[in-house]
Amino acid sequence: MSNPDSKIVEMHVVEHENERFYKISNNDLMRPFFMNIVSDANHWMFISSNGGLSAGRKNPDYALFPYYTDDKITEGADITGSKSIFRIKKEETTLVWEPFTERFNDKYTISRNLYKNLYGNKIMFEEILHDLGLVFRYQWNSSNKFGFVRKVELINHSDHDYDITLLDGIQNIMPFGVGSDLQNSTSNLVDAYKRSELVPDSGLGIFALSAIIVDRRRAK
Repeated sequence: MSNPDSKIVEMHVVEHENERFYKISNNDLMRPFFMNIVSDANHWMFISSNGGLSAGRKNPDYALFPYYTDDKITEGADITGSKSIFRIKKEETTLVWEPFTERFNDKYTISRNLYKNLYGNKIMFEEILHDLGLVFRYQWNSSNKFGFVRKVELINHSDHDYDITLLDGIQNIMPFGVGSDLQNSTSNLVDAYKRSELVPDSGLGIFALSAIIVDRRRAK
């Protein structure tokens, strides 16, 4: 793991899971920048170096996350896309760790690194919690069969055993039937009509609207 007392921004080519990646160490010291993940199908993803993103198929009207300009996507990193929260019990102490959020920057000693493979179809975010010797990573890539694939791992490099409870997933998923124009013009109304359901037998999540929203500009 990197030395938290010597934080500088560097880029190297590294090996990860038998694949070569460009690694930017301490990328959080840089101003956020925009990237994309390439696909050989009709998937598209635009993602900020702080984790904020928009993604979908074909065009913006089939977005999985709200399709905004890059400044709004960057600003929405804490409410859109990947989200992981850990409750870590060490002896008699219980700690809460939420990687990649600014709220914990002054509470723990952390390092953040960014990886992108040489083909440009995988991006991986890494946060190291030096206080406990834990490393959290999540990765985005696209798949013809499964669409967008998110891969997550937690590594314990310490000599301690922890009792860890995890809340993990993605947030701010777009409901069906909301195009980019409607989202940009009436986003509060879209949030008000969002409905999320779980089909217990299959584990399938359904994201829909409880009522159809009419775009008055198109209805005239």
